[in-house]
Amino acid sequence: MSMDTSTSDRDLFDMVGDPIKPTSTQANVRFYTGDLLTSRMEAIGHGCNTFGVMGAGVAKVIRGIYPQVFAPYAAACAAKIFVPGSMLPIKVNESRWVLNMASQDAPGPNARLDWLSESIDAAFSFVKEQGLSGFAIPRIGAGIGGLRWADVLREIETVAARYPRVIIEIWTL
Repeated sequence: MSMDTSTSDRDLFDMVGDPIKPTSTQANVRFYTGDLLTSRMEAIGHGCNTFGVMGAGVAKVIRGIYPQVFAPYAAACAAKIFVPGSMLPIKVNESRWVLNMASQDAPGPNARLDWLSESIDAAFSFVKEQGLSGFAIPRIGAGIGGLRWADVLREIETVAARYPRVIIEIWTL
């Protein structure tokens, strides 16, 4: 697939994924360096605002690679169905889902830990219900969203403990 994103956005994802030593208290939380989109997980999650804009960061890259995610996302935002703390799954092909995770209400550093935790829980629940092995995410909420990574990781681990058979890969550059 061709991308509509700028070279600088794609540069964020040019490395090949390699597992790194886990630093989590949960066995189902795994860490990787490189391109999130090279994950073999059946689902890729990313943080979104509920304003109907996928204009920066990982959301912009996802929109460029999987343009079919934008229309349902924008419609759900306009209808006030996609609200902070929710998760909107969109099947983009036979082997991949994109999990739009509502971590913030507006673009910029507006993520909230409670919203992020709720959307992560919704993603785990969806993946379990679908019978998928797991999902991959970036260091969600800790970039543009403005949250501290240590706080986000603690929330991820708390939620992951409730779903021990669902793997979550956390990707960083």
